Amino acid sequence: MSNNSKVSVCMITYGHEKFIDQAINGVLMQVTDFEIELIIANDCSPDNTDKVVSKIIKNHPKGYLIKYTKHKSNLGMMRNFVWALEQCKAKYIAICDGDDYWTDHCKLQKQVNFLEANDDYVIHSGNARILSNDTNNDSLILNFNKDSVFEIDDFYKNNNVITCTVLFRNQHFIFPNFFDKIAFGDWFLYIILMNNAKKKVYRTNEVLSVYRIHSGGVMSNLNLEKNYLAHIYQIKSIQKYIGNKYYSKEIEQKLNHYYLEIFLLRCYQANYKKAILILFENLKSCFKSFPVKSYLSFLKIFILKKISI
Repeated sequence: MSNNSKVSVCMITYGHEKFIDQAINGVLMQVTDFEIELIIANDCSPDNTDKVVSKIIKNHPKGYLIKYTKHKSNLGMMRNFVWALEQCKAKYIAICDGDDYWTDHCKLQKQVNFLEANDDYVIHSGNARILSNDTNNDSLILNFNKDSVFEIDDFYKNNNVITCTVLFRNQHFIFPNFFDKIAFGDWFLYIILMNNAKKKVYRTNEVLSVYRIHSGGVMSNLNLEKNYLAHIYQIKSIQKYIGNKYYSKEIEQKLNHYYLEIFLLRCYQANYKKAILILFENLKSCFKSFPVKSYLSFLKIFILKKISI
């Protein structure tokens, strides 16, 4: 295997025996005028993922492009993600998890061409179709009609790109010590990339990939409350990393929304002690914009419903 690859494809996998064949073939089908390498990091999957990957390496005409590692013990998703990124040595890095796949044969060529011609961008991304439990409903993740450009502050309160579509400039990554505690490592990675490079993100409306939703997916296993809590921690972690001591009005509005939703869930579950705790956490985090009227309005409706029962 040559060390002259222009693109390293980072693929982490755990329990993807049903899907990883499609993920790998989406990479190996790429038509480019440069060399690529595929880094696969298997986080000690308990299923037959290892056998599927090993078979492809042995039998596929481009199997030599794959650099495969199966960890002897489970590292955890974020540690495995960081480890895999550290193995990527090319000028550019693309990401495709073991349960997603690419549909455009020229995806990498198009993206490299763009970044080579536009030095003020650090990330290029596109759109993706949704495949839910092996049923393609032909819907797109992002419903937009034109290409978009983003600055780093556009990522402070939400992610604006789809990970299975991204290509970015490789750089020396320094991850904060709390990185393995966050739920959305890809989103945080984009913050790191933009902060270090002081460059923008380009998102085309062209469909490049398929994003798969299935029962074994990490995000599928987050219930509503855990999802809201994960977003709160993510937003606060980003602000901590950037060094912002005070939240903007937009960020406080987003945090207030998540806190209020958790409060509602806990009240309906009759978990009143925890509901009060999240209310006070909201007050502490967003004192100036604390949504008093929203809480009072809900409590009024909630109490009336209880009385009428």
